[in-house]
Formats: sequence, structure tokens, C-alpha cells
Amino acid sequence: MAFGAALVLMAFSATYFISPIAEALNTHSIDLESGSSQYLSASDSNSLDLSDTLSLEAWVKFESINAGDTNPFIFKRNPTGNQRSYNFHLSGASSLSFESYTDGSAAGCGVSVSWSPSTATWYHVAVTKSGTSVKFYVNGSQQGSTQTCSNGSIFNSTATLEIGSFLASPVYLDGLIDDVRVWNAERTAQEIADDYDTELNGNETGLVGYWKLSDSLSDSTANGNTLTNNNSAIFSSDVGFGGFVQDLTNRKSSNESVISSTVLQDDDELTLSLAANKTYVIDGVIFASSTSGTPDIKIGFTGQTGVDIRLGYTTDNQNEVLIGSGSSAGIPLQANTPRAIHVAGTVTTSSTSGDFKLKWAQNSSNVAATTVMKGSYLRAQEM
Repeated sequence: MAFGAALVLMAFSATYFISPIAEALNTHSIDLESGSSQYLSASDSNSLDLSDTLSLEAWVKFESINAGDTNPFIFKRNPTGNQRSYNFHLSGASSLSFESYTDGSAAGCGVSVSWSPSTATWYHVAVTKSGTSVKFYVNGSQQGSTQTCSNGSIFNSTATLEIGSFLASPVYLDGLIDDVRVWNAERTAQEIADDYDTELNGNETGLVGYWKLSDSLSDSTANGNTLTNNNSAIFSSDVGFGGFVQDLTNRKSSNESVISSTVLQDDDELTLSLAANKTYVIDGVIFASSTSGTPDIKIGFTGQTGVDIRLGYTTDNQNEVLIGSGSSAGIPLQANTPRAIHVAGTVTTSSTSGDFKLKWAQNSSNVAATTVMKGSYLRAQEM
């Protein structure tokens, strides 16, 4: 549905559409005190039951290091009833270690590489597993050689996921932890190096648990693995990185045309996968052209059920606000001359994640082709 022209001209100008998107920062970590038995936990869920391929990541800053025992990062392992799955930790003061179990019993894979961290220093630690191959990373760089596990598959246990503890001992991490990620995929060395100091959006492929810990215990994926704060750990403004939230961007890779059609079609290239219960700032540019003597185009947007779409567009001589999934008025084009249509606004998703798409068609049916051109793009960034 379009608002009237008078309101549109007051609400939007060309400057609005080309202004940069504000970027959010990593603002907090959580401070776990081993002396107070503090740790975080998430209930067992299907999303945290990994098979033979995984990646585990976290930022850690040790306040002290238990040189004679385990310094736990991520544990899904309960020896009671043989409910062991996987765990990642610093063993003593000099070994980055990973274990996984085929049948939940004590028999399984245990591998490590040498690494001697210091206290009062932030580190990004990661481990990946694919089949029997295990790799360790610190600050985006692989540590030691690729290790070989004795088993490929991982037992689907009922154990709680623990962050900063292994309760069966019990032992606790003494330090700060931030930006914890669990993947059901093996991250490549390049992917880890590219992303370890950048906040993710939460809907990346293979990401099944993601806790930014920026003054919140919520899971940024759609899986809802909210953490419990055990024994009242406090958030800290001391963080391992101040990286920016990634943009979600899709750019059209080839021209696409319609002929004699006023039926709005979804543009599968100009599509963004948005997470549930988020607000995004949207911007983009649509390059459109036609061979007709009097060409035009109409545009709209569609999203998952319950999405709140509040977008506007401008060209060099036209502005309009779009609310919801309706379409624009006819946007005049110039024959054989591309026109830039600037798009900006906000989208607030509902409790369901899904795709947000541009849709477009001819406003007046014409046998001459109307084309949305290569290089057109849509971009979203979580507020």
C-alpha cells in the first residue's frame, strides 16, 4: 500500500537512501569466576546433537590457569549413564584439547596440540572435526598439524551443553568468555580467519548455536538455545574484539527480463535470509531498463508470515513509501537507459525466520522487455 505523495516527499529524500548503515559493535563478554562455580548451560536439543562434523569457537581471557587440570570451554559430556558427546578445553597449561565419543562411553577420540596461553590476554580458540580429522586454531591460525581421531561419528547424548565448566569433575573456567559458536559443519581455515573477529548474524549455514554474550544469554540462531547463568556470573565490558556486524548482501549476477507481464514475480537473486525476532536496516539499488518507448516498472517486497516491512524508494524524480507487501505505483524508466531506484527502510521479522525478497513486474503490460540488471543489490544489517 502506498501513502500519498505529500507525505512521501516529506518522509524521504535522495540523501536518505545513500546514507551509510550504522554498524553495531561487540559490547560485552561474561566473567566466570571458578571460585564461585560460575558457568553457563543450555539444555540438550536436537540442534546441539552433532554427528561426525563440527566446529566449536569461543573468545577466552584467562584470569588464572589450572595447570593441573582441565580449563573448560565447551562441554557436552556427562559420564553418568554414558552420555558423553564432545568437549573442547585447555588441558593443564599447555595443551589445546578435543574429545568426542562414539557410544557415549569412555572409549572415544582424544587429541591435542601444544599451546601455552598467558593470563590477561584475549584469545580466539577453535576446533574443527570432519570424520577422523581434527584441527585446532588460535586467533585464526592453525596450531600444530591436523590430528587424527580414532572415531568419526559422535554419540547423540542427553547431556547439557556447558560453557566454562565440566560439572562431572567439577572444574570451572576462571576468566572471561565471549562470542561462543557451535557449528554442525567443518569451518575452513579461511572461514575461521575471515570471521573470528567479526560478529555474525546468526543465520549462517551450519551455525546451530551462537551466543554473543553482549549483555544477553540468548541464542542468535533460530534454534532458541537460551543459556542459563549458573551462580550469577556478571557481564563485563572487556571484550576480545570490537568487530562490526556483518552485512547480509545479495547482488544480481545477470540481467533478468519480463515481457507482457504485470504480475509481480519474486526475484530469487535479490533475496535475503533473515533470522526470527530481529529488526534489520535495509538498503539497496535496483538498476532497471527497457527497450520500450514508454517503459515503466513496479516493485514490492515480501517476507515470512508476520514480517513488518517499512520501506521507501526514490529515483531522480519520484519517491514513495511502501508499507507491507503491496506494490509501488508505476516507476517511469527511460528507453535504453538504465535508471537507479534507491531502496531503504526497516524490516522487523516475526517469530519465524525466512526469506525477504524483492518482487517486480511491468506496471503497464508491454511486449518490449523490462529488465532488472546485473549489479542490482539488496543489503540488510541487524540493528
